[in-house]
Amino acid sequence: MATPADNSCVFIPGPWSHRFIQANGCQFHLAHMGEHRDDRPLVLLVHGHPEYWWAWRHQLEPIAQAGYEVAAIDQRGLGGSDKTPEGVDAGTLTRDLSGIARSLGASRVVVIGLGRGGMLAWAAPAMFPDLVAGILTFSAPHTRTLQRAGMHVTFRTWRHVAQTFVSPLARKALRNESYVKGLLAEWSAPGNDGATSQAEHYAAAMRLPEAADIAVEQLRWSYTSTTRPDGRKFFDVTKRDIEVPVWTVRGDLDPLLPKRAWHRDAEFVTNTYRHITVPGAGHFVNEEAPEESTSIILEFLASLP
Repeated sequence: MATPADNSCVFIPGPWSHRFIQANGCQFHLAHMGEHRDDRPLVLLVHGHPEYWWAWRHQLEPIAQAGYEVAAIDQRGLGGSDKTPEGVDAGTLTRDLSGIARSLGASRVVVIGLGRGGMLAWAAPAMFPDLVAGILTFSAPHTRTLQRAGMHVTFRTWRHVAQTFVSPLARKALRNESYVKGLLAEWSAPGNDGATSQAEHYAAAMRLPEAADIAVEQLRWSYTSTTRPDGRKFFDVTKRDIEVPVWTVRGDLDPLLPKRAWHRDAEFVTNTYRHITVPGAGHFVNEEAPEESTSIILEFLASLP
């Protein structure tokens, strides 16, 4: 008899409530706080790889206390959300954000994303300009930047790309706490354990049925998207100007993305654009520098019209 999956990593207690909602043909899990207000947008927090909603544990309560409804989601296929056979492409994952926002009753939403979640944040206002009020990304230059050949990424990034294509090994590794801890440490600032201290939770989430398989396939899609029909369609959408305020954040010790990776971001934005560098942080800025990250988010939200 199969051993039931341990999903306690999904339902970590806190000041938030755990909710399941239906959107875009999928059931999503999210950690939710705050009350709906007609005069303020919903705030969606979108995690990166290899994480899930828990990555935003430091930001949920301060955002709610500032008067916003906020939800840290588990992306399709990860954490407590449905593990659907489809949905590894960024177009579907971006449509999920719109569906989640509308299922929560929001008419306006701010999308805040880290890493791959930041890629979806960049796409959201291009796909749904009437819904998205602004975006803030951590460790995520504009999507089209990352598809250009060149030196906008580091050797460590390309090494991880290569490892991802050995799928059975990559999937097995993501279920191993020691591997996940090493990956988090490699992508973090030296000596900063803001993300690495949570390796137990992140590995546990990857051990949920099919989660590691889907995580690897989502990464593979990112790396091969320009050769796929759904990828070419997605990048055609991302050519559109971003007409809402955009702030981007980089940890100054990010080993995956050098500062030159953000040099062209302003070209894609017709509204306010601001780039912020957080000292002493690596790729997982919101966990490695939680107080600074929270302050940036609250300042961004307060600046919106």
